[in-house]
Amino acid sequence: MPTQRKFDLVAELSEKMERSQLAVVADYRGFNVADLSALRAKLRENGAELVVAKNTLLRLAARNTGKEGLEPNLEGPTAVVFAYDDVAKVAKVLLDASKVTARPFKVKGGLLGFSPLQADGLDAVTKLPSREQALASIVGGVAAPVSGVVGVLNAAISNIAYVVQARIDQLQPAGE
Repeated sequence: MPTQRKFDLVAELSEKMERSQLAVVADYRGFNVADLSALRAKLRENGAELVVAKNTLLRLAARNTGKEGLEPNLEGPTAVVFAYDDVAKVAKVLLDASKVTARPFKVKGGLLGFSPLQADGLDAVTKLPSREQALASIVGGVAAPVSGVVGVLNAAISNIAYVVQARIDQLQPAGE
């Protein structure tokens, strides 16, 4: 029989899945409490969080949010990392965490948005531009044509001023 606590947990997990840009499912065996606490702190600094939950509750939350792509990875002890901001930084933190411990943080898979992510796909995510880099690229792409138009308009106005000045010089007698 489902309890109110389980309903609340599914609602909370659904909300986290809905907000996340990246969800990574991993096997956390081999991590002790201190390692998990340190990893959670690093993830929090980078706009993410690690949640350990029952697979059945995670499946229900995935179905509620339309992210059924997580379901094949929900076997055995499961931790899910939800990244809300910069997915590249979070992926790097997870890769670094898997190298630090005696037994690696084994990534089972995940979702980038609604697209499935294979276990080895975390490397590709680290190569994505950061949020700041993407915004700078967009602003640069918008600003370049605008500055070109301003330059052309400025040149046209300058040319008109030169033509008017030349005509004034031509109409004035040489001695004045």
